[in-house]
Amino acid sequence: MRIRILSTVAILVFCLFLSDSAFCDELFERAAIRNRIVTLIRGEQFAELEGLCATYRTSKSRTSSGIWHLTVFYSGVSSAFDSSHKEQDFWLKADHSAKKWIANYPNSATPHLAYARMLLNHGWSFRGAGYANTVEPQNWKPFFDYVQQAKGYLEKHKDIASSDPYWYELMAIIAYAQGWPDSEFSKLISEGLQREPVFYQTYFAAIDYYAPKWGGSILAIEQFAREGLEKTRSTEGFAMYARIYWYASQTEFGDRLFSESLVDWAAMKKGIDDVLTRYPDSWNINNFAKFACLSKDKAKTAELIARMNDAPLMAVWGEPLFFQQCRVWASS
Repeated sequence: MRIRILSTVAILVFCLFLSDSAFCDELFERAAIRNRIVTLIRGEQFAELEGLCATYRTSKSRTSSGIWHLTVFYSGVSSAFDSSHKEQDFWLKADHSAKKWIANYPNSATPHLAYARMLLNHGWSFRGAGYANTVEPQNWKPFFDYVQQAKGYLEKHKDIASSDPYWYELMAIIAYAQGWPDSEFSKLISEGLQREPVFYQTYFAAIDYYAPKWGGSILAIEQFAREGLEKTRSTEGFAMYARIYWYASQTEFGDRLFSESLVDWAAMKKGIDDVLTRYPDSWNINNFAKFACLSKDKAKTAELIARMNDAPLMAVWGEPLFFQQCRVWASS
C-alpha cells in the first residue's frame, strides 16, 4: 500500500528476475508517473503538470492495484523536492520554482500544495528520517519552523487548495509532526473524509497519527478502521478495512499484525474479497495470500495461492522458504 520511491532502472533490473509482468506493469506505471512529474517540475512545465493533476483529481483514476494516480502524482512532487538535499542552493531554487508555478496558476490547488510539500520537505531535510533521539539538537528549530510555515500557508490558501484531498493529507502530516490533540486532529480528518471519503491517503495519514509507537493505541487504530469501513461500505464494501490494516502492517505491526493488533480477520477477509473483485492484480493477491497465512486461515491461503498464476513475489514474501511453508501447509 505504501508508495515507495523506486527508480525506473531499479525496477527494470528487479523485473528481469520476475515472470510476473502484471506486477512489473504496476511498478513501472508508478515509477513512470513519478519520474515524469520530477522531470516536469525541474523543467518548469507547469501547463502539463496542471493538466495531469486535474485529470487524476477529477477522474479519480487508479493503478492496477487500486492506488490513486493522484497519490502517485504527489509522490512525484515530493521526490522533486527531495528532503535528502542539505545544500541551501537547492532549496532556494526549489522555492523560486514553486512560487513561479503559483504565479502562473494562482487559482489552482496543485501549485499551492506543491509549495507546502516543498516547505515540509525542507523541514525534514534538517530533521532527517530517524527517531527523535538521532536528531541533532540544533536541527529541531528549523524543522518546526518549516512545518509551521507549511501549516500557515495551507490555512491561508485553504479555499483553493482544499478542493484537492491532498490538502488534508498534508495537514494530517503536520498535525502528527506538531502533536495536535485528538479532538483537533479528529475534526481535520472528519472534514477531509466528508469531502472525499475514499481517498486512501487520508486514512493512512490518520493511522500514522494513531500508531502506538507514536503515542497512539491499537484500540484507536481499530476504532478508526471501523469508522472507515462504515463511511465507505456503500461503495467499497469492506475494502477500506482491509487496506487500513494492510497499511498498519507496513508501518506499525509487520508480520505481527494478528498477534499485536485488534484486527478482525473475518472483516479483513471480506475486505480482501472486495478489493480483489475490483483490483485482481498480482501485487494484491500475493499480499493477501500472505495475510491469510499469517492469520492461520488455511482455506483462504490455499484459495489465494491458487490464484497466483506466476512465481510468488519475493518483494511480498521476503524469503522463498516462508512462501513454501505457507503453500505446503495450505495444501495439506
